[in-house]
Amino acid sequence: MIPALDYYIDAKRALSAESSDEWDIFISAFNDNSRVRNTFSWVKAKRKIWWSLPEYGYTQEELPNDGVEVREFASRHEAELIREGFEGLLDDPTSSICIDITGLMRQHIFFIMRLMKDREIPRYSLLYTEPEHYARKADTTFALGEVSMVRQVAGYEGQHSTDTSNDVLIMGGGYDHPLVAHVILSREKARLVQVHSLPSLSADMYHEALLRLDRVSGTADVAEDQTFFSSANDPFVTAATLSEACQKLRAKLPISNLYLSSLATKPQAVGFALFYLKELEGSASSIIFPVVNRYFRETGTGLGRTWVYPIELS
Repeated sequence: MIPALDYYIDAKRALSAESSDEWDIFISAFNDNSRVRNTFSWVKAKRKIWWSLPEYGYTQEELPNDGVEVREFASRHEAELIREGFEGLLDDPTSSICIDITGLMRQHIFFIMRLMKDREIPRYSLLYTEPEHYARKADTTFALGEVSMVRQVAGYEGQHSTDTSNDVLIMGGGYDHPLVAHVILSREKARLVQVHSLPSLSADMYHEALLRLDRVSGTADVAEDQTFFSSANDPFVTAATLSEACQKLRAKLPISNLYLSSLATKPQAVGFALFYLKELEGSASSIIFPVVNRYFRETGTGLGRTWVYPIELS
């Protein structure tokens, strides 16, 4: 087990148009959020690429036609989509790469990090821009449509045990309470451990997220010692929190099967992936997520801070 302090805490950096790094390649998922489009315009890169994700449902007529490269995808599956998205981009290991995760789906973020590790890319950067507020406060939803299934994320499928006597589900809950409920019900025999984002992106967002979690309060009971707090915008703190939580849980009773699900902020999802890729590979552990075919193109209002996260998992 790697001690929590081995995660490189405080590695995140604020970024702005006046203090932007310059990368060889910059990738972003096209959508209607101004925090995605504005960041794409001011980030410095030799080559910029838009990804048009099937979940947003853009037609060719709606996509940029200003000469910037746009990649469209035939598959919705994260492994096929991400491999297609990076085709020809990882051939030179010395190229500096930055991916804006603001508009990506969480399963895309997970598989990007898996692919980078498998391809032995020594380092790359992830970027995220916060909203000032979410459009509909506590009633904001991101998923557009019903959950078709809850499944393991490609590259994060664990070698699970037939012993289910002490299964644990660690849930990073967010605004989409129907998604949270589907995940909890899919592992209803597992003991639920919650990770709350504190500090959150803003004080109102923390309270709004708690209001959403109250709407699934009847789905499962959570003891006080099964609630942990982490940061909404620092994946390295999240990874360390998860490491500490698992150590405490295992000290009481060995975990038969461990399931992780991150439905809060995108930086939190990065933290879940970091923890898994550093500590859980080859174990009876997996990351699971609820599959939804469509997502809203715009959910936030205003521009918050932009953060860059240097990742090294080789």
